[in-house]
Amino acid sequence: MTISRQELPAALVAGAVTGLVVVILSLSFAVLIFSGELAGHVGTAIGMALFTAVVVGALVALFSSYPGTIAFPQDKIAPILALMASLIVAETPPGTDPEQVFATVASALMLATALTGGLLFALGYFRLGGFIRFIPYPVIGGFLAGTGWLLVKGAIKVMTGHAPTLEGVPHLFAVAEAVKWMPGLAFALVLIVGMRRWKHVATLPLLLAGGILGYHLVARLLGQSLEGLEQGGYLLGHLPAAGGWRPDAVIRALSADWLMIADQAGSVSTILLISAIGVLLNSSGIEVAANQDMDLNRELKIAGIANLVSGAGGGIIGFHTLGLSSMVLKMGVCSRLVGLISALVCLAMLVIGTEPLALFPKAVLGGLLMFIGLGFLEEWLVDGRHHMPGADYAIIVMIVAVVGTFGYLQGAAVGIVACVVLFVVNYSRVAVAKHELTAADVSSNVDRPREEVALLKAHGGRILIYSLQGFMFFGTANKLLTRVIGRCGDPGPDMVEAVVFDFRRVSGIDTSAAMSFVKLRQFAEKRGLSLVFAGQNAEAGMVLERAGFVGAEGATWRSAPDLDHALEWSENRLLARLEVEARSKPRSLMADLAEDLGEPLQVARMMSFVETLDVPAGTVVLQQGSAAHDLFILESGQVTVRLITDNGTSIRLRTMHAGTVVGEMGLYLNEERSASVVADADCVIHRLTARNLIRMEAEAPSVAAAFHRLMARQLAERLRNTDHMIRALTD
Repeated sequence: MTISRQELPAALVAGAVTGLVVVILSLSFAVLIFSGELAGHVGTAIGMALFTAVVVGALVALFSSYPGTIAFPQDKIAPILALMASLIVAETPPGTDPEQVFATVASALMLATALTGGLLFALGYFRLGGFIRFIPYPVIGGFLAGTGWLLVKGAIKVMTGHAPTLEGVPHLFAVAEAVKWMPGLAFALVLIVGMRRWKHVATLPLLLAGGILGYHLVARLLGQSLEGLEQGGYLLGHLPAAGGWRPDAVIRALSADWLMIADQAGSVSTILLISAIGVLLNSSGIEVAANQDMDLNRELKIAGIANLVSGAGGGIIGFHTLGLSSMVLKMGVCSRLVGLISALVCLAMLVIGTEPLALFPKAVLGGLLMFIGLGFLEEWLVDGRHHMPGADYAIIVMIVAVVGTFGYLQGAAVGIVACVVLFVVNYSRVAVAKHELTAADVSSNVDRPREEVALLKAHGGRILIYSLQGFMFFGTANKLLTRVIGRCGDPGPDMVEAVVFDFRRVSGIDTSAAMSFVKLRQFAEKRGLSLVFAGQNAEAGMVLERAGFVGAEGATWRSAPDLDHALEWSENRLLARLEVEARSKPRSLMADLAEDLGEPLQVARMMSFVETLDVPAGTVVLQQGSAAHDLFILESGQVTVRLITDNGTSIRLRTMHAGTVVGEMGLYLNEERSASVVADADCVIHRLTARNLIRMEAEAPSVAAAFHRLMARQLAERLRNTDHMIRALTD
């Protein structure tokens, strides 16, 4: 840790101001937690809070990945700790020794702090910090808004001595009660206005000092003495020396009622969740404010160790604070010295004692709590209305209502359930079928004779293709089922005969979605429809099989390794239905050429330039990477164009039937063969070499011109089909 002489004064001032604010906030949280029947132990509570500020503040200042980070007892957790303490007091049988009640509450706080430290450290150690960010944003907003509401209620309890209830609202506005909490509300409004108008690190301390002096001045003008204010419950009062804190938390725990502490498992679980979220949210906010990345897993581990030490000493939960870290940043100081000085200020107050705090008006402390709580409520319930969708905002309002009525745990559960339902509803609106196409729009990588291509264009509507996407569950799959049945249900001259489902972009499928496909198969059996599943992964196939989607391929359904093979099978089936014997009576490319030439003599002249070859199945007609000196006209049989990748994998690019040409690209461009061509069956092939093509152009220019026109037409048709497919897939 290094700091220049020029930066030292600023660091000292920033640390002192920050320490003063931390002391006051720690005092506020202690009074909030130990109020009502626990008010007699508020001195010890203040010591516990200050001890936490010392430990957490110093450790985070020393080891945080951002040197200007400030940490102290947390405003997000204090209301829950106060709620847990009040529940323990409420459930304590009458006549119980007050010391045992205090020991039970203090031990519950110690346990919650230690467990929080263990959880935070474990999350950081196993590098799980990023997973916490998957918690829905409205739930986090609802937590923070609920915290604001509980802070406002806690502030009123600090000032009046009892928590406000719906039934007690009329009593709250009685003169005797109003004079206790209305000054605090006025002071909270002054803090809101002042902090917005004067954005300076000294604004809050000056307003707090002004609030204390102003309260005493008004009380003196109204004829109230210090004794009268203290007796009337308007001041914090005299507190034990040295803050009342002693490092005897373990000894105190021996007299605690641990069965009663166990009943607070729900509150402790909520504390653990909110603490983990709080550390990450505050750290992320500091990242943005400082424009510097932080190691979130490191921050979790540091916060975990700090809370383990704090819990062992009887402290409460504390971790990074965005507000004070941002205040220090605005002062232009980025040094670990600021956090250390702040911790020293808290240590001095812990050692010297809290007697000077006896003159603190409860209205000022309550106003400070109310200021923080109103800030949360304004951010999420007022500003949030204009910055988020209505459904998300409604969830936040619902969480606040549940938290205020039943508690944090119930609010968390309701919020998460609501977000899950909202996600399901919204995701169900996303079309699982990215594209709905027909065989007239897209085709397999099979070059077919002209008649077959024309038939597929004319009757391609009998083959439906659905390109699926995302995760398929009951909502999206049921919509797909309804859509397919509606599309295939009506008989007609061109009724659908096959439905192809492309699973290539499907990330997963659940059992409910699989049952939708089972229902679709039942419909297909009655309708005489063929279902083809293309590119489904092993997981999807396993889910379908477990749902009962089993049976011999060929009856109603079949699978294909990819969309290309699925389309090829569907096209062959459709052509067979149309009684096109593509393989036994193929349309010859020479017949197309004869139509262009118009004279049998010219065709014979063309044949004089080619060499006819009988190629057995399995022969490599063209080798990838070889020089291109010829092209081949497929008279009969079938060949496949295959690309050999660097790792040796063979990928099918196209399959070509009789009446097509192969190798023309390499010949015309004079490039190496980009792929291999393998005969799938016994073939008859006409070979035209580059030398013979040149000779044809010289000796029979009309024949050469007709041949070039035919090649141009073939390439243009391929380009057009590709263009149509791209347009269909991008609509």
